[in-house]
Amino acid sequence: MGNKEQIVEEEIVLKIYMHCEGCVSKVINCLTGFEGIEEVKADMKSNRVVAKGQKADPLKVLERVKKKYSTNVELISPKPKIVPNDHQVQELPKKQEIIIEVVSLKMNIHCEGCANDIKKSIEKMKGILNVEADMKKSMVTITGSLGASNIAETIRRRLGKHVEIVAVESKDKKKNKDKGNEKSNKKGEEEKI
Repeated sequence: MGNKEQIVEEEIVLKIYMHCEGCVSKVINCLTGFEGIEEVKADMKSNRVVAKGQKADPLKVLERVKKKYSTNVELISPKPKIVPNDHQVQELPKKQEIIIEVVSLKMNIHCEGCANDIKKSIEKMKGILNVEADMKKSMVTITGSLGASNIAETIRRRLGKHVEIVAVESKDKKKNKDKGNEKSNKKGEEEKI
């Protein structure tokens, strides 16, 4: 028993959403034979994939799965070392600062066709949650995480229409308190009701 060399295989554990047997086989096929990987096991119920190999690099395995299967992949173990200049460290504060705004815009809407075109075009924009076009008032109300000036500029560029920002309301309670007395008075009236 004492003379056998022990070969330590590193286990790389990934969390991947797999909803069917086809997903499982796709993940296994993308990792089988990849640099340093000798064995791949996937469990659909726990959404985990274990790749074993002596010389397998966890970050390369993660990138391979992201490229070939899905970008929604998480490396569970071994945990990568985070370098202070890494992009992931800089992106964390941005994700916490998402603010939903309701932006009212005045635009020339002369028919239902225009209203539908405007609505469809704005809904395609990233960060937009809801769009309401009112032809009678020539107003468009947009709810989303994109800033009011970004929305207006994108509409001008995509649709070639003149856009005027009428009102911007933030759904973040802390921001509403900082906006001024008018909005805090409205809040006080709503709380009484």
